[in-house]
Amino acid sequence: MTAARAARYQTVKRHVLGAIRTGRWRVGDRIASEHDLVRELGVARMTVRRALDELTREGLIVRRAGVGAFVAGEPLAESHPLEIRDIAAEVASRGHVWRAEVVALEPVTADADLALRFDIAVGAPLFRSEIIHWEGDTPIQLEQRWVAPAIAPDYLAQDFTAGTPAAHLLATAPIAAGEQIVRAEAADARTAGLLRIALDAPVLTVARRTWSRGQVASAARLIHPGHAFQLAGRFGDLP
Repeated sequence: MTAARAARYQTVKRHVLGAIRTGRWRVGDRIASEHDLVRELGVARMTVRRALDELTREGLIVRRAGVGAFVAGEPLAESHPLEIRDIAAEVASRGHVWRAEVVALEPVTADADLALRFDIAVGAPLFRSEIIHWEGDTPIQLEQRWVAPAIAPDYLAQDFTAGTPAAHLLATAPIAAGEQIVRAEAADARTAGLLRIALDAPVLTVARRTWSRGQVASAARLIHPGHAFQLAGRFGDLP
C-alpha cells in the first residue's frame, strides 16, 4: 500500500472514530453509508470499505447485510501477536484511562520451572511482580512477571501504579529477542477473583520471555478475560 493510499484509508477511519467519540453517532446508531462517506470525504468506495472492514474487526462497528453499519459497544482490548507493547499506552490509545493494582512485588528464588526458563540454578534470586491492569472500570490483564535482578536491579523499588513493568524494562534493558506462546485456558478460582470473572470463564494467556544483554531478562504470564480481549495484527503490504 502506498503512503497516499494509507493516508486516505486512515482519514476515513479517523472520521468515523471522531464521530463516535464526540457522540455524533452513539451505541446502536446507524452510521453514514458507504455512498455517503465516499461523497463526504471524496475518496474511493474501496478506501471506505477498507476502513469499515477494520473498524468491524476492532469491534467498533457491526455491519448488517442490506441494512448498514451500526456503532457497537466498547471495543475489545487488543494486542498485536508479534509486538511487545506497554499496556498503559495501549489503553491510552483507545482514549481510556489505565490504572494498576499491585498484588505482589517481592524477591523470590527460582524453582525448577523458573530455573529452566531463565537458564539459572534452582534457588537463584529473582524478582516477582503480580499486577492487575484496568481499562476504566474493567480489569483487562493479570500480569505475573519474574525478572532477573542483574537486568533490572531497581525493579522492586518501582511504583507500578504510576508506570508499568514493561515500560520500566524497556527503558532499563532494551529487548534483543523475545518469544510468545498464546493459550486459551479456563480461569481458576484465584484468577477469576482477581479479574472479576466467573470460575472457569475463558481467558487468553500469553506466556512471554524476553532477552537483553545476552541473558533472559523477564518471563511473564499475561492473562486476559476472553470476553474483553483479542489478538490482532496485520502483515506485509496489504491493499
